[in-house]
Amino acid sequence: MNLPNKLTILRLILFLPLLALFITYKMIQNYMDNYYKIAGRSILSGILLIFLGAMITDYFDGKIARKYNMITSFGKLWDPLADKIIVTSTLIFLAAFKFIPLWIVIVFVVRDLIVDGSRVIMAEKKIGVEASIWGKMKTLFQTLAIIAILIIAISFEYPIELVEKYGLTLVQSDACIYAINTLTIVALFFSIYSGILYVKKIIPFLEMV
Repeated sequence: MNLPNKLTILRLILFLPLLALFITYKMIQNYMDNYYKIAGRSILSGILLIFLGAMITDYFDGKIARKYNMITSFGKLWDPLADKIIVTSTLIFLAAFKFIPLWIVIVFVVRDLIVDGSRVIMAEKKIGVEASIWGKMKTLFQTLAIIAILIIAISFEYPIELVEKYGLTLVQSDACIYAINTLTIVALFFSIYSGILYVKKIIPFLEMV
């Protein structure tokens, strides 16, 4: 097994401690007055470190595979799947604790289901459709958004502090959350746009089926 595939497997393995931290963060709420005492912030820091590690392996496995012609069928299947598992699970976690508006994550998930489902159909017909630059921009901004939000969550008692400590109304708190999610909203635009472009590309092939 070559190095890029080993890095992909490492990324899949990293999902296990990431999931454990998600569950632990949920459990300790029963023993804390708020979300962000030392234990909570430590867990969020662990999530951030694992996420960064996963994204670094993603960068290097793709770069090495292309540079040294190590692209394999295993990598083509599992590399994007490993990315989806790490990124989507982290987005769902952040939405569950109101760091990201839930509806945005739902749009991300629905878009990916449509695009990935279409890719499966195209693969069965031996038809390849190249990923667009817009899809890559979506992934980039999703990654940057997750990193930024985790750093903010570690640094501040957010979002509860917005209401309880700073005395903001729920409307003002929601406005702050959307402002903090500027990168997420940019990623949402690229997600929808790239999804529409992809569907347009494959419609002629679907009509031939």
